[in-house]
Amino acid sequence: MRYDVAAKVVIQYGKESMLRRFVGIDPEEVDLLEELPQESVSLRRSDFPLWVKLKGGEERIILVEFQTRWERDVPLRLIEYTARYKLRYHIPVDSVVVLLRRREGLEEEYRDETIRFRYRLVRVWQMRGKDVLGEKEIWLYPFVPVMRSEERDIIAAEEEIYNSRLERGIKADLLTALAIFSGFRGQEMVRELIRRRRDIMIESPAYEIIKEEGIREGLQQGMRQMLLETLEVKFETVPLRLMRQINEIQDTEALKMLHRQALKSSSIEEFQEKMRLIVE
Repeated sequence: MRYDVAAKVVIQYGKESMLRRFVGIDPEEVDLLEELPQESVSLRRSDFPLWVKLKGGEERIILVEFQTRWERDVPLRLIEYTARYKLRYHIPVDSVVVLLRRREGLEEEYRDETIRFRYRLVRVWQMRGKDVLGEKEIWLYPFVPVMRSEERDIIAAEEEIYNSRLERGIKADLLTALAIFSGFRGQEMVRELIRRRRDIMIESPAYEIIKEEGIREGLQQGMRQMLLETLEVKFETVPLRLMRQINEIQDTEALKMLHRQALKSSSIEEFQEKMRLIVE
């Protein structure tokens, strides 16, 4: 799913709630900064640079980077972002990584032979969905599927959004973001939310992402089936563990490469080794 789109929806409406829950600060005022001028074709930008004014009057910039999975170069990108915004605004800059999928053993510091850089790592997958629901943090309800929660918690979040007094367009956006993040739980949960609230979700621009993902999911499922059939024809028996691993692959290009390797491999062990290199 396009989780960056869902994150943008949450940031758009719930900047203050997100900063309180994820960063631990209670802002007086928050604005999403415009992208810095394009100084070169390779210039990057933070996902969401926020200008924040605290209750005591202090100003800061909070750079929020959403990551579905951990990437090795994230700290280096944060260093780049931090330096550019510090140079432009000359106020304190804090970097925050909001990590959605489980990953153990990560530190909140980058060190090498010349640099030492600290950032905040928010492990959303460790948070309890019930806590967000209990505190009525409605702007953060779309994150409930990513948190430690049960299916009934997701439905409770959906019902509270739908029955709230928010404007219909805002409800549509939040419900659509909830459905997108429910992709972490599998397509059945996404389909159930669409079945229940499609009448309002279709009013959100982000709903197009769900339709596109549905087409892509169908294509991927067909590619997985073709790959498994090729392995069965060549090697007769496909280990159950390998079948499960293939069914978890979401990358279309990886599936194409694996099908080519299945045709070339002379044993199931050779294919498994090539698959390890491709997927990792």
